[in-house]
Amino acid sequence: MEKVLVVDANAREKGKRFSTLDVIGVGPRLVTALFRSYNVSAKLYSYESVICNPKIMEDYDVLAISFMISDIHAVKKLINLWNKVNKGLVILGGGGTLSQTALKSLHFAMAFKGEVEVTLQSIFSKYTNLREVYEVFSREKSVVRGLVIRTRDGKILDGGLGIWTPKERLSVIPAVEDLKTYPFYWASRIYVEVVRGCSNFKRAKQTSNGKVCINCSLCYNGPLNLRLQCPVGILPGCGYCSVPTVHGPARSRNLYTILEEIERLTKIGASRIVLSAPDFLDFGREELVDGPLTDPCSPPPNIDAIEELLSKLMKIRAVATGKTVIMVENAKPCLINDDVAELLGRYLKDTPIYIGLESCSNNLLEKIGRASTCISAINAIKKLKSHGLRPYIYLMHGLPVESEDDIRKTIECIDVLERIGVERIVLYRFRPIPCSSFENFAKPIAAISDAARRELRSTVIEFNKRQKKRVQGIIVKAIVAQKHPTRKGYLIAYPQKHGPVILIKGSEGLIGHRVAVKIQKAISDRLVLGSVVHIHERYV
Repeated sequence: MEKVLVVDANAREKGKRFSTLDVIGVGPRLVTALFRSYNVSAKLYSYESVICNPKIMEDYDVLAISFMISDIHAVKKLINLWNKVNKGLVILGGGGTLSQTALKSLHFAMAFKGEVEVTLQSIFSKYTNLREVYEVFSREKSVVRGLVIRTRDGKILDGGLGIWTPKERLSVIPAVEDLKTYPFYWASRIYVEVVRGCSNFKRAKQTSNGKVCINCSLCYNGPLNLRLQCPVGILPGCGYCSVPTVHGPARSRNLYTILEEIERLTKIGASRIVLSAPDFLDFGREELVDGPLTDPCSPPPNIDAIEELLSKLMKIRAVATGKTVIMVENAKPCLINDDVAELLGRYLKDTPIYIGLESCSNNLLEKIGRASTCISAINAIKKLKSHGLRPYIYLMHGLPVESEDDIRKTIECIDVLERIGVERIVLYRFRPIPCSSFENFAKPIAAISDAARRELRSTVIEFNKRQKKRVQGIIVKAIVAQKHPTRKGYLIAYPQKHGPVILIKGSEGLIGHRVAVKIQKAISDRLVLGSVVHIHERYV
């Protein structure tokens, strides 16, 4: 039986993770489980595990790497290491394969592009192993949808994006036991997919390849199935995002598949689980429409489906006792009403929820294809805050259609965001990504080189510092993850219900425990100092 080593290289950039160290995504876990469903012996490891112990590679026939576009340098290191100890196939997957630059610069045999379920079914219905797939396609100079082949003479055969996986096929439970190869998995935010795809099939007003909206309003008011295609070929969704193109309209995973996955995760000691979706409030919403869910705001959320999911999750023993905390990821402002906010507050009180505001300029929001206005986001934040949730918001700068006036409107709005209870602002710079309407725009200069964006960045940093000061004196439950890499005698802990990373003084014996920590002071906009006031149970 062919043996595949799956390596999670996501967010490793040049070979090391510098932020969100506590995140474990679903993609590599899912691919590992899919391989096993076709009788391929697959094992998942974190990038660090393999880089630190290359002997792991000796036991496998195929190296399968999951990565993002920003991780090319880390992937090159991994492939070079593989070639020193093993001459087997190299397979690529994840968002990084959407980049032609990445494919041209990396030495690989095959790559999966986009969703993989249908592509895997197509190849394993005819072939018994990945080596055979490569040999046949390389020899015949042919390829199936969703697969890229680099032939022995270096030619790249590109089958394009994989077919969107039908809803009924989203039933495979991602690998669980393999998480034990990740450092401090028990303290990490483990992402569990609940919705695939996005319902925002509105479009940007202009694209990087010269296409301009003709204002036909089809993607605003047309029949749901006709919104899939734009008459002038503008890709769906926000101009900077590839999700609708790569993953299609929103489809929900089966309720009981989600429950079973989370039940298994609790049994290996998972303490923090995030229900992952481009928009959690799309869960079950496709059941309310005829055709694909391509309207981001109508109909309203499927309250019954969401409540059934959350209520059943709360009955899982580890969740009911508080040993495992459930959080959600993203929500569109236009879907948040009083009933939704009350429901989320009832089951997810004191947990964060991310709102994609992006800008406080409605003019810019319309230009980039956003589904919601600034005022709808502010109203949504107020509702969520009033029901005990902790709103985090995303802001973006450096967009190609952005003006100084747009940036000024966002800066002026930050005081409002503070007054209504936003706990944290995540500010990020626009990056052009493949399969998006803005993919060929130039990467913007750093904020430090532009006065307005520099002011925005400093305003956000100061905002986040003030929020950290407000937590001084409160007691939170946190999971102790590891030693601090440079501060002797200090440990790193992650708030169980998410929040700033906590630095605590203590012995290594605390690692793996849940502790109650009193926050003493803010060290930076991302780090606080705390002291342990109580030691709870040990997870590992």
